[in-house]
Amino acid sequence: MAPLEELAQRTADGDQDAFAEIYGTLLEPIYRYLYWNLASREDAEDLAEEVFLRCLVNISSYDPKRGPFKAWAFRIAHNLMVDHQRRRGRRGQEELKDDVENGAPTAPQSLEEDERAQALRESLDGLPSSQRQVIVMKFFAEMSNAEVAKAIGRSEGAVNAMQHRALRRLGKNLEEKGWK
Repeated sequence: MAPLEELAQRTADGDQDAFAEIYGTLLEPIYRYLYWNLASREDAEDLAEEVFLRCLVNISSYDPKRGPFKAWAFRIAHNLMVDHQRRRGRRGQEELKDDVENGAPTAPQSLEEDERAQALRESLDGLPSSQRQVIVMKFFAEMSNAEVAKAIGRSEGAVNAMQHRALRRLGKNLEEKGWK
């Protein structure tokens, strides 16, 4: 078993320190994944905490034979995000936009970084949802193609193809915005 899978088993057996390690390892990647998809720091923080609550409550149902723990946690994050977006859409609320960040929970260091991050966000928003998910998981949440495949329920080959198409389209979108 890989370290996260071992930590999950220890957590299921009642080891609180093991869950603290899981939290410390996955908090930043899950937060970044949610932030780049929701564009709201508050929503990303709230949902990240909900992800870990659900992980803790359901950890005994995690089965390492079905895939890596990280993919399981990201599947929970993805499902919570989709539910959140549906609820927000039904309420007819306008999407809240925070200051754009460059993939981390700190503010951009300069106006150029802010503009670059805004162009990237707009370009990401121009991708089909499945391609955007692959790019955000791969590059902002730092997941492997195998982990992304497990998290979104696709084959690794499909993830590779989606990533290739998404990067090509993203590059074209950024170039059209004047970023090379």
